[in-house]
Order: sequence, then structure tokens, then C-alpha cells
Amino acid sequence: MSKPVFTHTQDQLKQIAEDVLRFAREKGASDVAVEISEGGGLSISVRKAKIETIEQNRDKGIGVTVYIGQKRGNAS
Repeated sequence: MSKPVFTHTQDQLKQIAEDVLRFAREKGASDVAVEISEGGGLSISVRKAKIETIEQNRDKGIGVTVYIGQKRGNAS
């Protein structure tokens, strides 16, 4: 059996986003936007008909933009 590509389910990612939204609103944000991503890939470089490098990557990220009145701040 192969390993799963993603470490979080969609429901877990939704819960993380909801937690961030709730926390920001509790701290006084008038509006909040959250972006969560998780992905993976494989890169193979070939030179003179021979494989030179094989790289695998797995990325996770979360970004939040918070509005308090006319002020905006963001973090990722």
C-alpha cells in the first residue's frame, strides 16, 4: 500500500481554517481571509540522456489576511 500524498484530510484543513478565522475575530478583526495549501511534486533532470537529479518535494502553507477597520495585515 502506498503512502498518502497529503497528511491532512479536507475536513482537518477546514477545521484549521475555521480555528484561524475564529481566533482572528476573537482578537478584534473585522474581516479575515485564510488560505491553506498542501502539495507535493517530483522533478527529474536529464543531461546527455542520463538522469542527473531526482527531487521530491512536499509543501505545506497557511496564509492569513486580517482587516481591522481600514487597516490590513497578513502573514504566511
